[in-house]
Amino acid sequence: MTTGEKIAALRREHKLSQEALGEKLGLSRQAVSKWEADQAVPTMDNLMELSRLFGVPVDTLLRHDAPFPAAPAEDGAGKESKDAPAAPETPSAPRQPRRNKAVLIGGAALLCVSLACSAVCAWSTIRLRAEVDGLRSLVNGLSLNSTVYYPQTDTNDDFAESSESVAIDPNDPEKLLVTFSAMPREISDGETAKFLIHSDGQSWECEPATTNPYSGSLTIPLVDDYSVYLALTGADGGTRNLFVASESSLKDRFSLFVTAAWQDGRRTANYAGYIETMVYCGGDDVKPVSGRVVLEKDGRQVKEQEIDVKGSLSSDGYDDAVEYFGDAVFYTQINWRDLDGTLDYDLKVEITDNYGRVFTADVV
Repeated sequence: MTTGEKIAALRREHKLSQEALGEKLGLSRQAVSKWEADQAVPTMDNLMELSRLFGVPVDTLLRHDAPFPAAPAEDGAGKESKDAPAAPETPSAPRQPRRNKAVLIGGAALLCVSLACSAVCAWSTIRLRAEVDGLRSLVNGLSLNSTVYYPQTDTNDDFAESSESVAIDPNDPEKLLVTFSAMPREISDGETAKFLIHSDGQSWECEPATTNPYSGSLTIPLVDDYSVYLALTGADGGTRNLFVASESSLKDRFSLFVTAAWQDGRRTANYAGYIETMVYCGGDDVKPVSGRVVLEKDGRQVKEQEIDVKGSLSSDGYDDAVEYFGDAVFYTQINWRDLDGTLDYDLKVEITDNYGRVFTADVV
């Protein structure tokens, strides 16, 4: 039996209504009703008072597997049946010899330890149940009381108009600035609104900056994908989560992809020749603004040569190989013939984008 079922059985056994039991505990009938329906758990003080009132241990009330005396049988009218035949008596066991004083003292000590453990278990159970109830309420709020619309088509009939855009945050290139606007077709009196962004177990929210339509913006980490919702909460507490828009492959969209190699696949002598650098821009918002070729030895820079980014060659008009590799191609002449040895150097290119981020690639 659950704790609520035990409280209900004991209350009926003591011929108390929910209102009468609430009065004895200084609580409302609704509080007792919630206990018996297992929608709430009594506090420790209330459990102790119930234990005293009904003459049962707290542990018996809390533990589902604890022995519990059966309530008197009731007839169809809800009164105890007085005409039921008495159960046949079973022969009583012969009396055991009186235990000695040491055994009684030991039993009393064990009883005290048991009561202390029961109290600790009861308190732990109450805390766990409170956490479970909180999680259950959160889940119910997200799933049972909400209508979530996930992206299915390119149109959304929930809104008369809606829009969303994303860009790198100009103040922090490791974050995204998301702006959104939405005007629901249906709005209830007293309904409040907020925007939600969900991404792989993370979420962010904000109040609309304007109404009619609702609009706002959020700065979030540079995640790879997300979905935007407009959460509308009615006067009755019910929530509608209306899908606004979603984005994917954002890390690729806001990045540069760089490859570098010696022209014709070789250098002429030592570190001399032309280096071909190809840059692919993931999206229109990210562009290369500067670059350089760097020669290092044991992690220390030895030489560098600027890459002429302004003289970039667009992939348009080039053969399929160039068009496949990227948006821009840079040719940089290197003439470092005065180096001691050729095997201990590391050669790479560095391309800086318009947000100050540096993308590198080894020269092969």
